[in-house]
Amino acid sequence: MEKRIFGILLAIVMVSMFCLTQSGKAAEIKELKLGLNVPLSGPASDWGITSQHASEFLRQKIEEQGYLKVGKDRYKLVVVPYDSKYVAADALANARRHTYEDKIKFQWILGGGVVPSCQPITEKEKVIVLACAYGGTKVTNPNKPYTFRTIIGSDLACPVAFPYLAKKYPEIKKIAFIGPNDDCGFISIKDGKAAAKAVGWQAVGEEVTERTLVDYLPVMTRLLKGKPDMIHAACSATDQVALATKAARELGFEGYVFADATKDPDKVIEIAGAKYAEKVFFVNCIAELINPGVADLDARTKRTYNRGIMYGVIEYHASLQAWAQAIEKAGTLDTDAVAKALETGTFDTVYGPVTFGAKSLFGIKRQVLHPIPLGIVKGGKLVHLELMPIPAELR
Repeated sequence: MEKRIFGILLAIVMVSMFCLTQSGKAAEIKELKLGLNVPLSGPASDWGITSQHASEFLRQKIEEQGYLKVGKDRYKLVVVPYDSKYVAADALANARRHTYEDKIKFQWILGGGVVPSCQPITEKEKVIVLACAYGGTKVTNPNKPYTFRTIIGSDLACPVAFPYLAKKYPEIKKIAFIGPNDDCGFISIKDGKAAAKAVGWQAVGEEVTERTLVDYLPVMTRLLKGKPDMIHAACSATDQVALATKAARELGFEGYVFADATKDPDKVIEIAGAKYAEKVFFVNCIAELINPGVADLDARTKRTYNRGIMYGVIEYHASLQAWAQAIEKAGTLDTDAVAKALETGTFDTVYGPVTFGAKSLFGIKRQVLHPIPLGIVKGGKLVHLELMPIPAELR
């Protein structure tokens, strides 16, 4: 009798242990790694810091919602950041490390001047690159199907914003261009010139500088000879826009500045000074907390980093939300399946519905599409002007 009871108890214990083991396996949380290949130091570091903020907030949200559901598995997001310094050789070394050492199949790479150096590796290894970059067709084309551009570049921002500005600010007749001495700057200036010509503005000057330039007075002295009504700061990071604007004001320039790439307008105002930063336009920076999702990002920024939101975080975060949702939609981490989900899906983000398209521009649907916010500095702060839709012919 005692043996029988002992056998029953033993069986119960074994069944219980088996159930607990299976339950543990079912509850196992796996890791989804995102490689962050961005400038965390140097003159373009504000873009890298913006990327860190955007990805950290996605990580927080994924854990709060009970992790990312991919098929029968659940994943937490692990971000692996390396500093590219916005140097092509460093970015390439980071891409190699992410791809071959860390075995990361999803990588956020920043900079139109550095992404092309990484693509021979990432495209060959079928790594999905979330390219936070300008670069036109050099970055985005049918021969690079695993690269998805996650920001609105000058090839969309200028054709959308310049007609609006021409109508609302008819005093703008002449435009001058300044940008960095790299592919990003060259292409952005080219885009700006084409968009300016389309609205009847006269191009009256062009300068390219190294991103490390500090003294802009000689450059701006040359640029202002044409007496522009607006200066297009093309593909220029925060410090470059601030220092160029400050120099122009010191030389007597009273017109407008159009910044197409800066993600931290507050810092521009801080460096240039509130008075000198007046009449600077910023695209892709939402100046007001226009919906609960944006308000949430602002609250997270204050809670996590003890500062106000870097407005560019909104754009970056929207593309990261789309990527995470595409993985859930695909139900797998297979990059071919995720690429198809990104290309065909519509995603719910802080911008509202977001898609990937612009096949008419790039020959492939790899450009993130969402309304483009435009703001202007007034009274020492960024003021929202318009949320501009992307015309159908550019989608």
